[in-house]
Amino acid sequence: MGLSTTLLLMHRAADAAPCSTPQWSSSSSQNTANLQAAITQCAGTSSSPGLIDLTANNGVSTAVITSVSLASNIVLKLEKGFTLKGSPSQPSDSAMLVGSKVSNVTITGAGAIDGDGQAYWPSAVGKSNTARPKLIAITGSNIQVGANFTDTGKPQSVVAFPTASNDPSNALIIRNSPKEQLVIESGSKNVTIDGVWIYANPNRNSSGQDLAPNTDAIDIIGTDVATIKNCLLDTGDDDIAIKSNAGQAATTNVNISNCVVGGGHGISIGGQEAAGHTLADPGVSQVTVGNVEFNGTDYGYRIKTDQTAKDSGATTGVTYRNTCMINVQQPFLFTYTYASGTGGDLPLIANVAIDNVIATGSGTQGAIIGLANSLMGVPASGNTGISITNSNIGGGSAFTVTNGELQVGRHSSVKTSLGTNGSVVPANDSGATWACPSSIRIPAQI
Repeated sequence: MGLSTTLLLMHRAADAAPCSTPQWSSSSSQNTANLQAAITQCAGTSSSPGLIDLTANNGVSTAVITSVSLASNIVLKLEKGFTLKGSPSQPSDSAMLVGSKVSNVTITGAGAIDGDGQAYWPSAVGKSNTARPKLIAITGSNIQVGANFTDTGKPQSVVAFPTASNDPSNALIIRNSPKEQLVIESGSKNVTIDGVWIYANPNRNSSGQDLAPNTDAIDIIGTDVATIKNCLLDTGDDDIAIKSNAGQAATTNVNISNCVVGGGHGISIGGQEAAGHTLADPGVSQVTVGNVEFNGTDYGYRIKTDQTAKDSGATTGVTYRNTCMINVQQPFLFTYTYASGTGGDLPLIANVAIDNVIATGSGTQGAIIGLANSLMGVPASGNTGISITNSNIGGGSAFTVTNGELQVGRHSSVKTSLGTNGSVVPANDSGATWACPSSIRIPAQI
């Protein structure tokens, strides 16, 4: 036996054999029942998860379902060329794929999960949070989503971003949810999202309203340790939203890298950080973002909170580095006035570092908006403030600072303007070292 044959047999032995391959028909109720039965049957162990292979059969390459519940210890694999699609009769208060307190769940492959949500969008334009189904909503531990996982749930490298072409042909596709698309709910731990392309209509009408409202690509809520990488995001709302809810778990240790962002509201923290209100007990903490490219996004990096009881909280320990932005309307927004009203604790945004960010064609370079009785970014005990170093922000109107302070590196290029109680102070740096491409490709949605 030759070496190549031996290696091939070893590779095949390492592949997981499907526990089940659900059979499809034209009936959404039958498809739902078959998939639910496969998930229930295939729940394995943490060391040997059951593989459910979703592939075209019986002449059906797009199988319509309503809603199924995920089980622990499974790998759900969508084969390339196969689409799992949401039914118009999905429950509005749930999701197409629901995981409640599950563990060791992997959703992988290079197929598509399609919410078919376009019919829900028009009636929700210009309205706030109308009832609509989500696409994927999971609470649990050791959750993995994306093409970069094997049939046994181990890491692999199938698709990488950013590249010159940003080709998503081998990514797991998640698209067109009626509302939020991939939601990691409060109480989750150890989440990895690696190798997905998530999109919905990123356009706006003539009044500036999103035409696919609330279609966040990825929401991380009340989660301890989340990694998001090798993703391409192009939606009608937050491309990534990091939050925590009052009385529930805080979000901490979030790492975002090697992503490309097109339409949408960019990478946001908030508006809810209400799980914690102090530096010692924050609602969101330790968020690191690096090697990310934006093209045509409404915002780049945004931290938004306010003084209402459901929103107000503390965010601390945020680092943005090694970023390229082209034609981003507002590269930075840090605000204590995201929503009007009072009744909650004073909000807090602290320890924010921006380094090696290159932006061209900006609309407004940025804004700090604090409160008269709660200045943002002013260094204090345990708080180094908000700084921009080794960065060049070009185009548009100035970075405005109101009721707060911004530190700007002496070798950085940022146009600033002071509002009430605003200040800009110099910081030490040596100049930008990050190199950006001349163009950033956002592929046409399919």
